[in-house]
Amino acid sequence: MLRQFSLLASIVVLNSAAIGPPRMRVSPYFGNIMGMSYTSVEDLGNHNYDSGAGENNDLLYTARAGYIDLGHLRESADRARYIFEISNSHISSGETDYSFEVIESATYHVHLDYPAHWNGLAADAKEKIAREVAIDIGEHVAHLSTVWHEIISWYGYSSTGVISEKPSAFSWEDGYSDLFGTKIAADVLRAGAPYNEGMTEFMRREIETLDPLPAKTARQATKAIRGKWYSGRYPLLRMKKRNFDVGLDDGEITPFRVPGIGPDVPEARCPAPRMEALKRNGFKMKLTMTPREMERKQILEIIYGADGGEVLEPAVHFPSIINHIRAEAIGESGADVDKPTL
Repeated sequence: MLRQFSLLASIVVLNSAAIGPPRMRVSPYFGNIMGMSYTSVEDLGNHNYDSGAGENNDLLYTARAGYIDLGHLRESADRARYIFEISNSHISSGETDYSFEVIESATYHVHLDYPAHWNGLAADAKEKIAREVAIDIGEHVAHLSTVWHEIISWYGYSSTGVISEKPSAFSWEDGYSDLFGTKIAADVLRAGAPYNEGMTEFMRREIETLDPLPAKTARQATKAIRGKWYSGRYPLLRMKKRNFDVGLDDGEITPFRVPGIGPDVPEARCPAPRMEALKRNGFKMKLTMTPREMERKQILEIIYGADGGEVLEPAVHFPSIINHIRAEAIGESGADVDKPTL
């Protein structure tokens, strides 16, 4: 739930203004040794890409999607915005290959095949299409980068360099909150709204669709799962339930909801990015990544065995890695580790 900041991440220059990498948010959930903090939809604060001023990054609970971690939501949204800016710049220049880091130290490599008629398009048509395609890439790669964070956390990654984040890896609200954030950011970018103001408005609007409940209900939900979904407190936390659904199988994430909390309403599954703008405009993309974190050796061995290998293709390799991790989690916590039962 804590995120490491990469000093090697790119700086994007737009209209003479430097756009720095997305900021790490510190989650109130388990990462806070003083206890969890809760809020309601009436007190979300204002989004701020550049600093934490005005943001509320507490937890809230919704009837249709369970817990939403506002810190995860905001950070994943900013990942999508940052990758969009990088991609839009490269596509506008007609480049076929570019690389970048986000927050963790892994390097992402994008290869693009442009449509055959690209060079014959007018400048304004190219600009419009480049933006559409870049938004898709930003949403897609940001989602995968948050999945990568959960993977390396399982193998002991530490944002602080001191305490392993394995206890919070694939915790029940992380994946949904992350994906939800990338979706909101993509909607803001498509609307052409000023980013911070758009995020503030769209966050509230989208969370309202999940039937948000008062902060006291979130506390009741945590009381209900204490000792059953987890025990202890960070850093001596023992996680008993994890959500391994990251949307790479059926194209959506099913939320973890606490049984008996809130009204009985249908769940709200969150759709994974579908890259429709690339398909519609005749682009093809291949995404690979070079892990650089200390945990990479264990992860790469899942795919390559002892023979070694240095590059991963997230869409191809992540499902196998997560299945491997899920089997390990079952061995540690039992066959119902990924089922939201009490």
